Amino acid sequence: MESNLPSFEPFFTWGNRGRILYSPGASAEIAFELEQLGASRPLVITDKGVAGAGIADQVVQKLEKSGLGIAGLYDNVLQDARIENINSAAEFYRDVRADSLIALGGGSVLDTAKAVNILIGMGVDDFKPLADQAALWEDAIPLPPHIALPTTAGTGCEVTNVIVVFDSESKVKVAVTHPLCNADISILDPELTVKLPPKITAFTGMDALTHAVEGITSTGAQPISDALGLHAIRLIVHSLPIAVSQPDNIEARGNMLIAATIAGMCFCNSMLGAAHATAHALGALYGIPHGLANAVMLPFVMEYNLEEAIDQYSMIAQALGTSLDRGFSLENALTAVEGVKKLKKEVGLTQTLSDFDVPSDPEKLSDLVELAAGDSQISYNPRPLDETDILELYLKAL
Repeated sequence: MESNLPSFEPFFTWGNRGRILYSPGASAEIAFELEQLGASRPLVITDKGVAGAGIADQVVQKLEKSGLGIAGLYDNVLQDARIENINSAAEFYRDVRADSLIALGGGSVLDTAKAVNILIGMGVDDFKPLADQAALWEDAIPLPPHIALPTTAGTGCEVTNVIVVFDSESKVKVAVTHPLCNADISILDPELTVKLPPKITAFTGMDALTHAVEGITSTGAQPISDALGLHAIRLIVHSLPIAVSQPDNIEARGNMLIAATIAGMCFCNSMLGAAHATAHALGALYGIPHGLANAVMLPFVMEYNLEEAIDQYSMIAQALGTSLDRGFSLENALTAVEGVKKLKKEVGLTQTLSDFDVPSDPEKLSDLVELAAGDSQISYNPRPLDETDILELYLKAL
């Protein structure tokens, strides 16, 4: 009897640290949670958008209402976790004599905060040598208390042990890992996400979907990551269109936060693939927001991988609700690609790479292709790629 179960390597490891607290209004618990961590002078790290929307003030007021203030607020985080931002935020942390971190924002803010915490914990000033090192596991020590409150439902950065940093001098995005860098406590409060504009809601949601799809199809996939990734897909296909069209729908917003978090738990254990590798390069050289770059590239990467991942895409089709039956077949796998395209259209993401002035001349794409080919995630793609394959993916996405 055919099992209809995907194969996986006979040995795998699984790890996730940190506690997750979910509830509408859960951010009201932040002072209590900080005190439980032994902290009393948190630095709030955020960006101008979150601060301008009044969300940072809401969190600070909740802290003050509980009798706990802040050491300071750093709101200069830019798109992508930039090394210069990381260094300046760490300097600010020391200047205001903070003893802990509150990360309030999307992926760039959450990753910046994780990197700042590493600098503080290690007692160093410059993140560049650590980014060059990439893997910071040897002799890793516990870091200062750290709470994350995501305001977008996309990256899952609050629970991952990886930081994607942008070296603006060399224009390269680098994945840096540390076993203890993610938040001690992740507070998932959907009320903090209702002011997110529909377009950003859409492409951050597609980022979460890409994490789940690539986590399931990665060469490092295993049963625990599959379980999390598949349920993330179920939540996203149901809830993302609602969150985009009904921004105040707390249930949909909450489902998306949960989906992003569990998709993050999925991929940080199984790794990703060519959609992320090509998206990282697009972000580095053309400034395309990461979730939007993933949304553009994902269907083309899925089509490229199709025959090497029939079982996995058949499972994904079942989670999307597009599968023709419960079997594993090329026909069912194809419906997964169509399901992703349909979801993109439903949430209004119709952009191609040409909309971001990516050139169609193959010679002008050589730097982009080279950067993607050297990305840390490319080796986990289920079907190997060379530079000719990567170029063809970019050309199809124009």
